[in-house]
Order: sequence, then structure tokens, then C-alpha cells
Amino acid sequence: MIRLAQAKDFNCLKPDSEAAVRILGLAASYGVECRFAHFWCDDDRQLFIAAMDSHAVISADAGTDFYELNLFLSMHRDIKSVRTSRFVAQELALAGGWKYKTGIVMTPEKELCTPALKPLNLAPRDVYSLLKACFDTGLPEFDAWYVDVSHRLRRGLCRMIGFCIDSVPSACAMTTAECENAAVIGGVATLPCARGRGFASANILTLTNQLLDEGKKVFLSPKNDAAYKLYLKLGFAQCGEWAEIILTERK
Repeated sequence: MIRLAQAKDFNCLKPDSEAAVRILGLAASYGVECRFAHFWCDDDRQLFIAAMDSHAVISADAGTDFYELNLFLSMHRDIKSVRTSRFVAQELALAGGWKYKTGIVMTPEKELCTPALKPLNLAPRDVYSLLKACFDTGLPEFDAWYVDVSHRLRRGLCRMIGFCIDSVPSACAMTTAECENAAVIGGVATLPCARGRGFASANILTLTNQLLDEGKKVFLSPKNDAAYKLYLKLGFAQCGEWAEIILTERK
């Protein structure tokens, strides 16, 4: 049975997948009693759901009742999209006919080198301008994005680094989710004029080495084939697949 999650329930959620880290990071940032972030789990603690701003993240094991989960999503019409694993998306598609897209999740498989270039800490507004310039879709409006990011920065659950050219922010990377034992790296962006200088590699290596030194697992998802090849070269390997479900057709 799906119910509201309590703080003690999260002791059973291990940070061994991208989805789990996203949920744990949201719980660490806002707490389970937050009014605008919502958390659920099942009685066996094999299913965890977190939702904020019409977007949900789901972590589920094979023992989950996916027909109940499908009914749960059908009833929560305020949830418009779901981030989860390919396995969960496939099971939900069988239970409710949802459509989804997938991508690769990677993690370091060996010791990473120390980059020759040293990035700077960047401010949220600088990072947002870079992301806006490099990505056409999927970015929230600045005010909503800034409130979340600045809150996580104050709590030590977000870090932003990058490079400037002539004092203009030109490349960045950040942790998009972070909890006690793991983190997800995202927001990797480089302006066209700054590409080919090793900025993206230095950003990824710097963040990953920081997190590994703190004993944290690291996950990231390449946005395209070029990023996938770069991460392979840096020492990452595929460890799973993410899925994005767009809940546009309701029963």
C-alpha cells in the first residue's frame, strides 16, 4: 500500500541508482514534512516517490505492485512527468500504457585523473545563463530554479563550478542532486566559443574527484553521443538507464 513516507523510511532507500539519489537529495534538502515537496513509499519500502513542481521521481524494486503505482499516478493529475529507471518505466507501460524515453546512466569505474585546469565556483545566475544558452528545452523559469538551487547551496547539497573567458561565464557543471552518500552531476554546458579547450573534462573530473574523496557515489547522464564518448574517456562506465515518462494521456 502506498502511503506518506516518514523520515525513518529513508533508511531503507539505498543510494544505488540515479532515481534513488534524486529522491534522497530532495528529502535531505527539504525534509519529508515540506509543504511543497511530497514523499510516499509502500509498506515494504520497495517503492519510493518524491514529487515537486509537477515532476516526480520514482525508485522501485521488482516486488513493487506496479498496477497500484499506475493507479496512484492516474489519480495524481498534478504530476505531469516522472523520472525513473528503464525497468520501472517498462513495468508502468505494461500496467498503464504510459509512453517514455530513455537514456544512459554512468558512474566512475576506475580512479580518475586530476585535471590540469582548475575551475572556479560560479554563481547560480551565471550557471543559469549558460544552461539557457546551451539547452533549448527542459529548463524551469529562473525564479523557480533559483529558489531551489540557492536553498540547496545554503545547505551544502549543491556545488557549481566552471570557467570564464574574458570574465564571461563560458562552461559549467553542477550537482543536480546530492545526499549524504551520493550525488548526481548535471548541468554540464559549454558555449560553442569555449569548446575544445578541456573545460567540460576539467569540470566533470573536479566535481567527481571532490565527491569521491568525500566517500560519495557519483552518477551522471550524457545528453548526447559526444558527451557519452567524453565520459567514457574520462573513466566512466554505463551502470544503468534512466527513463522519463510524460503523463499526458490520462484515463
